[in-house]
Amino acid sequence: MDCCDCILKYVGGAAISIVAVYASKVVYRLMYPFFIAQTPNLHRLAGAKYAVITGSTDEIGKAYATQLAQKGFNIVLISRTQSKLETIKKEIEDAAGVEVETIAFDFTNADVKDYERIIFEKLRSLEIGILVNNVGTATDYPEILHKTVDVQKNRDINIMNTLPVTILSQEVLKQMVPRKSGIIINIGSLLGSDLMLGWSVYSSTKKYISHLSGILHKEYSPFGITIQSTCPGLITTNLSKVKGSSTFVPTPSTYVHSALNTVGNIQETAGYFPHQLEFEVIKLLPTFVLDYFMRAENIVAKENHFNSIVLNH
Repeated sequence: MDCCDCILKYVGGAAISIVAVYASKVVYRLMYPFFIAQTPNLHRLAGAKYAVITGSTDEIGKAYATQLAQKGFNIVLISRTQSKLETIKKEIEDAAGVEVETIAFDFTNADVKDYERIIFEKLRSLEIGILVNNVGTATDYPEILHKTVDVQKNRDINIMNTLPVTILSQEVLKQMVPRKSGIIINIGSLLGSDLMLGWSVYSSTKKYISHLSGILHKEYSPFGITIQSTCPGLITTNLSKVKGSSTFVPTPSTYVHSALNTVGNIQETAGYFPHQLEFEVIKLLPTFVLDYFMRAENIVAKENHFNSIVLNH
């Protein structure tokens, strides 16, 4: 009996310790980057004047470019359409008075030689302090894999959401390591935080971004390089198809303002306090509850998508 009591005592103590450690991590992720940590000195962390942003002509990418320019960084905009690039370039130059370079590049149809010829030659002529890997794509609505109509779209999701973040990080690290400074921000998604029904391909690619970022953080933090995975929830973007903003659905500008204040203070974050709350709830939910919720949400999302098509015709 004494032996059993002893075992139960140790098992109970271990269980309490595990719960306490997990709870402390949750509190840290919720409180420290948003309410306790000091606002980061991005220029000190970056160590150079140029910030490169992919997918930079719309929404989140544009917000990163605009706000980094307001903080005094010169900007390199990389996106597919040159006319959009020129428009954003003029807006930033007029508003912030910084230098802005543009690179027109189609990430879905590029091979390594295209990266070398179009992007890398340009970046090697500049001192890159910040890289924001934002470019990405998703399906128009959630669907189980075999019912996905557009095979090409699934191919594009895999390529756009994983290849640029890998190749561009590899390239800029070559100049960040000798300098012992630099920031890489990789934009993931809350949908990559768990096994999200209906988003198999997109969710998996965003999980890749989080995993890659975590490993790179361990490998390059000894060199003074800051690598962060930023995983937003719903934002008022074309990708989310949500138009009206709210506490839990911020505008890109509101989201990026919050996310930039977490750089250097935490390795992986939702970037915005209400989204971090959502992240923590998702991680606490039993699998069957999350699956039930996702199925219900996916039905609504599909209905909204097809209703919008009917209305637009």
